[in-house]
Amino acid sequence: MIIDKKKSLLYSSILLLLSACSAPQKNGIQIDPTLSTQSKADYQEGGSRKVELPQNYSQKNYKRLTLAANFFGNKDYKSYDTVPIEVLSTMLETELSKLKRFTLVSRHLGQKGKWAEKKFQDMGTTSSRGTMRLGKGLNAGYGLTGGISSVKEEYDRGSKNQVVYIIRVDYQITDFETDEIIEADMAEGRAIRSIFRLPSGKIVGGFTKADESEAVKQAAINALKVIANKLGNKLPIGCQVTGIRGTRFGCDKGYEEGFMGKQMVAIYLDDAGIDLPIAVAEAQPGAHKTSGKIIAWSDDNDPYVQDMIRQIKANPRFAKQNDIYAVSLGMPIPPEWDNNYKD
Repeated sequence: MIIDKKKSLLYSSILLLLSACSAPQKNGIQIDPTLSTQSKADYQEGGSRKVELPQNYSQKNYKRLTLAANFFGNKDYKSYDTVPIEVLSTMLETELSKLKRFTLVSRHLGQKGKWAEKKFQDMGTTSSRGTMRLGKGLNAGYGLTGGISSVKEEYDRGSKNQVVYIIRVDYQITDFETDEIIEADMAEGRAIRSIFRLPSGKIVGGFTKADESEAVKQAAINALKVIANKLGNKLPIGCQVTGIRGTRFGCDKGYEEGFMGKQMVAIYLDDAGIDLPIAVAEAQPGAHKTSGKIIAWSDDNDPYVQDMIRQIKANPRFAKQNDIYAVSLGMPIPPEWDNNYKD
């Protein structure tokens, strides 16, 4: 392989600029994506006590949302002879279904399976009772449409070369009811592999062509992490708080309604239409309800806010008598994304 030195140098400079953050890097190349989220440590001793509500929070969306996802290959998509765009788009749809924030309706592989079954039933070899009835599928409320591009770059590191696979997804999130594009952005994922190449160009060790498919999939998952993170920030999940006792709280929605995994939430009081952030907490969802622990009460110096907090602490029934909600701060990433797709 002949390396375009100017192109390689330019691309290295761009990646170095993008890597100027705390995310893990390898030889100046950022691999793990930078995500916007919050953790318990941000609010514990020495941390912030400022409680802010996320953008776009809406009580009407505090439910599991139905999402249709469609991914397409841009003209510059290269499969490297291992990952056709149909395979990659199906993989992204499958992995996206693991975000319990959404009920994902199939638009790729599942549709092929449905029509295959319909064709089989139409042969008349099965019982007429319970035959497939078309027109009963779920309608999506939101759409995620992404165009996929891919790049492969090789860098000379002396004793070994590094091959970087980059998957870029240009995507839009659309509210189908209003046709509003609520997010339009780009997400990029990278994976890196090492090879040993002789001055003649012959590869004599390290990563092989047979491993290329996994590298491309890892890069795609890293791009999907960014998309999922932005989806969670644009469409946060919430619930109504049913009780607060000491630093413990509970609310009326859980895993099956869109909460997924341990995550940070902001708790706020709806007081005559004015939302007052009062605390930040760590939520642990069950199947249909969520419990958790308040990490920090708001240090807002507004006397009215502090009076509400005092009443909540003093009266365990306060939450039953008032409208208090919890809303997510970021979207947890399925652990299998890290376990199944890594260097």
